[in-house]
Order: sequence, then structure tokens, then C-alpha cells
Amino acid sequence: MKILKIWAALAVAVCAQVQAQNYVNYSVANAHSHNDYMQDIPFWEAYYAHFGSIEADVFLVKNHLWVAHTEKDLSPDRTLESLYLDNISKQIKLNKGNIYPDGQKKLQLLIDIKQDYQTSLAALVSILKKYPEITGNPEIKIVITGDRPKPENFKSYPEYLYFDGDLNQAYTSDQLKRVGMFSASFTDLVKWSGKGIPRDEEKERITKAIEKAHALHKPVRFYGAPDFTNAWVNLIDMGVDYINTDHIPDLKKFMNSIPKNFYKNTKNYIPYTPAYATDGIRKKVKNVILLIPDGTALPQYYAAFTANRGKLNIFNMKATGLSKTNSYNAYITDSAPGSTAFATGIKTKNTFVGVDASGKALAQIPDIIAGKGMVSGLISTGDVTDATPADFYAHSDNRNSSASILKDFIASKTKILIGGPTSGLTPETEQKFKDANIDIYRDLKSAGKLNNRTVIMDPLASQRITNGRGNWLSDAFDLTLNTLKSNDKGFFMMVEASQTDGGGHSNNIEQLVTELLDFDTVVGKALKFADENEETLVIVLGDHETGGLTLLDGSLKEGWVLGNFSTNDHTSIPASVFAYGPNSGEFTGVFENTEIFNKILSAYGIQK
Repeated sequence: MKILKIWAALAVAVCAQVQAQNYVNYSVANAHSHNDYMQDIPFWEAYYAHFGSIEADVFLVKNHLWVAHTEKDLSPDRTLESLYLDNISKQIKLNKGNIYPDGQKKLQLLIDIKQDYQTSLAALVSILKKYPEITGNPEIKIVITGDRPKPENFKSYPEYLYFDGDLNQAYTSDQLKRVGMFSASFTDLVKWSGKGIPRDEEKERITKAIEKAHALHKPVRFYGAPDFTNAWVNLIDMGVDYINTDHIPDLKKFMNSIPKNFYKNTKNYIPYTPAYATDGIRKKVKNVILLIPDGTALPQYYAAFTANRGKLNIFNMKATGLSKTNSYNAYITDSAPGSTAFATGIKTKNTFVGVDASGKALAQIPDIIAGKGMVSGLISTGDVTDATPADFYAHSDNRNSSASILKDFIASKTKILIGGPTSGLTPETEQKFKDANIDIYRDLKSAGKLNNRTVIMDPLASQRITNGRGNWLSDAFDLTLNTLKSNDKGFFMMVEASQTDGGGHSNNIEQLVTELLDFDTVVGKALKFADENEETLVIVLGDHETGGLTLLDGSLKEGWVLGNFSTNDHTSIPASVFAYGPNSGEFTGVFENTEIFNKILSAYGIQK
């Protein structure tokens, strides 16, 4: 019994690994254009999509093979030659012997014989004599399906012709050499509609059919299979070699996006375990740490949670809510009004920074709490004048006005500003910073102990984690925390992971997940400090969602995830809110993003 359990566990692990590996190996070369001749542009639409397989049904009419689904659809201007063979020949000549320009892809032409195979194949062989560039080309495989000869008669036909195999048929080794692939009716095998996942017994039948074909070293496809995204995901999971489709543009987009939509984590970590001793109690706090993963909502968090094998510091925060993200003048916000709402409690227009809809400067948290003797620090993995950090110290009706935004730091009460370099730093502004006794550093490591007001503009901050940023964000957090916590009156800290947003804009799930996991390690540091300090409230929330991310597949055990993006811009999906420490219970429910500001001041015991 123990041996059986061990084998069962190994089988599950191998299956999960196979699923992850499948996504890495799949491309449009695994796409099959079913009944291709029914497309608006036969052959060319599938060809320009770089599909690996194209299907045409043929009827023999007056020694010519006409292409159609039924006899009533037959037309003399739609022949196998005019729609397919001539075009294939043309591309081979154009590409100097290759079917595709890159010379790396092959093309399978599946010809479905709708009438007597003997007369039809005789006509096909006669026609193909005019196309030696096709019949002698190793990149072209012609496979006969539909009405076809018995296996013992395969040898009667030219070697360039292969035949569609029957999984219920036994083949000799010589016969098997002439089998180009195996096809099977999906609806005869199972009744699964393509929604959700197949029942266990259905998945077993599908898997056994695939394994049988693969044991014979042949590819397999299922005709009549469900033809939409969730079905494709499941078919890939199970290892189907050719994905049957009537929707060429949709499958093309799905297949081509897999490299950017799939990510497997190779380095997971153990999150901090909170004590929860002060979590949710009602008492005034001295410190607030606001952590903002730009462009992040629940799908992004769950993608990171999956990649870290079902563990995330953020998900250890029990108090959760939803923040409505719309701006003053738009259903879909950008970062500028998004974090202006957090910093000031006022909704403003898109692109506006620290000002109301009329352009009037607003009081921000760092300036408000300075009157109580508290200090503030702002950190970003983007430009120090990017919208999110700027919302807490600057006032502008244009988030792109870097020079004027940076100058506003001089009048702000914020003690520390850390991020990437900005084009807004002019010699004039640098001199004004010196006159105001504000220290400027060009990298984090050279900063040392921070005594004066400080701006650090480190090029490393603007690097992606996958491009060598390393522990920069954690180091910036430690430096800022060690400086601010020495203030007896308390502090406010804002930490932004700006490049999670970049992952959404570029529809790159690797960037999104790796940036969010890096950010999550800082969340763990904040939770640990909150437990040690017992007077600190920690809040995590995105300013908006970017990319319209949905999660199509993944493995909590193996740490891989497959996503899909609906846009390369922001959406109006509410942002998830997580809170930990005293007054964390105030951050539950659904509320306007401006309430973050009010709840923070209330936690401090400050009446606006």
C-alpha cells in the first residue's frame, strides 16, 4: 500500500511538471486550422498565423479535386490546387525551399477524402506530380484522412503521402511509418463541453488516447473538441499535439501570448508569520506604513501567491476590503489621481498630482502629520517624480512636469524621498536643494545614516528585479525605517512597487509576478516591525488594476501560472485592500479610495 501511495504521489508530481512544460513547448506550430477552406481567406489566414497544420476536404469532380464541406458547396474556382497547392508552391519558391520565411516551421496539409479514396487518391497523385517542390520537401507533410486505404495498402502509394491513424487500429512497424498522425472524435470519447475541467473518468479517457498515440511516437488531435480558451488550456494540459480550431485569430493570439503569459517560479520563500497580538485592536497608532504595488488587484496577488507555491505575506493580513478606484473625471483612473486620493482624501482629475480638480494644491499626509511632530519617508522603484511618490509631496496638474514636481519637494515636510533618477533634476534645482539643506545621493549604498532631509536617486531603483535590482527595495525600506523609527512622535512611510504596473502594461506576467514577490518580502518586513513595535498600522493596496488580468491555469504545488490580459492599460477593477495592526478592521468592506486617507488620519488620532 505504501508503495502504491508513493507511486501515486510521483504520478501527480510528474503530471503537474508535464503541464508546466507543455506551455513552454507550445506555439502556433501546434495549431490546426480545421475546415480551413471555410475561412474568409482560405490558406492565407492560417499561413500568416504560422499554423502548423491546415485541413481541406476534397471531392473528385471531372478528375479535379474540388474543395468544399458538402457537395452542394462545390465550385470550380475552389480547387485543391488553386486554394492550397499553388499557394504552398509559391511560398516555397519565395522562401528558397522553406515553407515559412524563418525556415524553422513545418506545415502539415491534412486532406480529407470525402468520396472513394481509390479514384480520389489516384487523381491527387497525378496532380502532385506537378509539384515536386512540395512532394520532395521535408517541411511539408501531406496526410490523408477521411476515406483512406487499409493499412496493408499504404505501401501502394508514394512515400510522400502519409495517412491519418485510427487509435483503435493495430499497425505493423512498416505501416506505422506511413501514419502521419492520429485523429479521434472528441465527442465519441467524452461529453465534456470545454467549460471547467473534465470529470476524472473523462480526463482519464482523453489521457489514455493521447498516451497511446505518444507511445507510438505520433502526434494526436481531436476533431469536434470544444474550441475556446478554457478548452485549449485543458487540451494543452493533457498534451494534445494539435489544437483544432475554427477561430484562427483567437488561437493565434492565445498561442503567441503564452511566452509572456506563462511564468514558473524557481525560487520561492517562506513568508513571515504574524503574531496578530495587536491586529484589529482599537488604539491610536504612532506609525503607518502604506505599501502600494502599482497596478495591482486580486488577480495579480493570486498570481504571485501561486508562483510562491501558495504562500504570500500579503495574504497573511486578515483585514481585507475593496477600494473603488475611479477618478474625478474618469471611470478608469491613472496613478496620479489614484494615489492623490490616498495622500489627500480628495478625488482629482487624471494626470493631476496633489491638486484638486480645479488645480488647487491639497494638504498631503506628510505635511499634515508634521504638525504633530511626525516624519515621513517615500520610496519607489520608479522615478522619484513619478505620480505615486509625487502625490505625497508635490502639486501639479501634469504628472509629466518632472522639473516642477521635484522642486515641490523643497517646500514639502517629507524627510526622505528615494527612487530612480529623474530628468527633472536641473543644476538650478540641485542648488536649491543644497540651499535648503537637503542632501542628494546618486545611489542607495553611499547614503549611510540619514540626518538631514534626503533625496536618493539611484539608477538601480529603476531596474527590473529580473535585470539585477537585487534587494534594493528591501535595503531602501530598511534604511528609511531605521531613520524614521528613531522619531519618538511617530512616522508615515509610503513604499511603491512601480514596476508591477509595467508588467501589466507590457502584458508580461513574469515581470508582474517577480516584481510583486519582491514587494511582498518588504511587506513581510513591515509586518515584523508592526509586531515588534505594537503601535504600527500596515496597509497594502494598489492604486488601480493594470492589464485586465485573468488566471487561466496554474499550480500551487509547482509554482507556475498562466494568465491572460484583456488590455495593455488600466481598468476600473476595484483594488484589494489589506491591513494589519491596530485599527486594521477599519479597512474592511467596500469604500472609495479617498477613505484610505481618512482612515489613516483616524488611526493617528488626527482630526482633519
